[in-house]
Amino acid sequence: MFQDIRKKGSSLLITLMFAAIIVTFVISFGPGDKAGCSSTKNNAGTVNGEVISMSEFRFAYSNLFDYYQRILRDFNNETAKQYNLSDKAMNGLIGEILVAQEAKSLGFKVSDEEVSREIQRNPYFQKNGAFDKESYDSMVKFTLNTTIAAYEHRVRMQLLARKLRNYMLENITVSDTEAKDEYVAANEKIEALVYVFSDSNLKAEKKNALLAEITDDAADAYLKENESKARLAFDDNVSKYSKGEGQTLFDNVKRDVAKDLLLAPKLEEKIKADSAKLLETLKEKPELSAEEIAAALPDWELFGREIAVSKKSTFAAGIGFSPKFVEKLFSDPEPKLMNEVFKTEENRYVVAKITKHTEADMADFMSSKENLKASLANAKRGQIYESYVEKLRAKATIEINKDFLKLFEGSEK
Repeated sequence: MFQDIRKKGSSLLITLMFAAIIVTFVISFGPGDKAGCSSTKNNAGTVNGEVISMSEFRFAYSNLFDYYQRILRDFNNETAKQYNLSDKAMNGLIGEILVAQEAKSLGFKVSDEEVSREIQRNPYFQKNGAFDKESYDSMVKFTLNTTIAAYEHRVRMQLLARKLRNYMLENITVSDTEAKDEYVAANEKIEALVYVFSDSNLKAEKKNALLAEITDDAADAYLKENESKARLAFDDNVSKYSKGEGQTLFDNVKRDVAKDLLLAPKLEEKIKADSAKLLETLKEKPELSAEEIAAALPDWELFGREIAVSKKSTFAAGIGFSPKFVEKLFSDPEPKLMNEVFKTEENRYVVAKITKHTEADMADFMSSKENLKASLANAKRGQIYESYVEKLRAKATIEINKDFLKLFEGSEK
């Protein structure tokens, strides 16, 4: 239900915000008082027989689109595609229905009076600050394209989901110890000077020289044993092997693909050897100048980069994604040259010298502890709820009209 906004930020608090917007803004309306089994042909989908209408999906998508526009600059139809917004809107609807169905099976109930109060509080149906029956009837019938009975059924489902969610999450708390650990992880810092080796900063002439060592016969021999592997590599990098206009066929470039695959271990051997050479040189002479590094390693476009990370960091400038590298830094954080070359999760080789270690300021923690505990509790609730929905989804019968979603994503909001 809350998967992919992490591309913008990995915070659990953002995950919770996403959960909240689904709950708050998805005003649902569906098939009628009794949800019957139905094909997805004329609907957006079904959840254990409960229909999600196309109109319902459009409204949920529009609300989610508006939310993203408020928190992200320049959010538009193209970025909506990149964020898989149609999947997010659909997953939000599915999750709410699943939780409502589970609430009903557990004995939760919603009275007619509760449904009425919820509708009357809805700003969409108000005029001059008060509920307006004419606005309600008109919007349900013409804007939402459904019946009053169908809309009120879905409001009842929404309230059922809310009751179970509140019951599950109302007593979730965070201890002082948890808050302290989180604060330290976010505020304890290490600064380091790093040298990063990867095939991207090996000089082109050296890379071409290594490639030239691979003969056509070697490539052909490789293809005899590994053509399926080469075809997969081609499929993953079609643009790299494209030659002029029109479609480039694998058979026309497969020798080039094979040579690239044979080049990969040669590049890694070169990277491994030269990064080890730099480490040994720095052990002998810690304060190497840029000119001395260039002279010692002439095949590389190499320079030292200053980075700063916290214990919570999963990414470092120039290094990329590598929580294991951050963990390594904090395992022994005193300023010094790391005694070995570190290979990251993305196959970069890093020579690093810790230059500064800064402890978290615990005075600031005391002044911000309660706000931090509240934020962490919200994040924990988001995790628990997400996990609960996924468990319900695993045992549910769900059909999605994927053709409709594709068409909708390609259209204007």
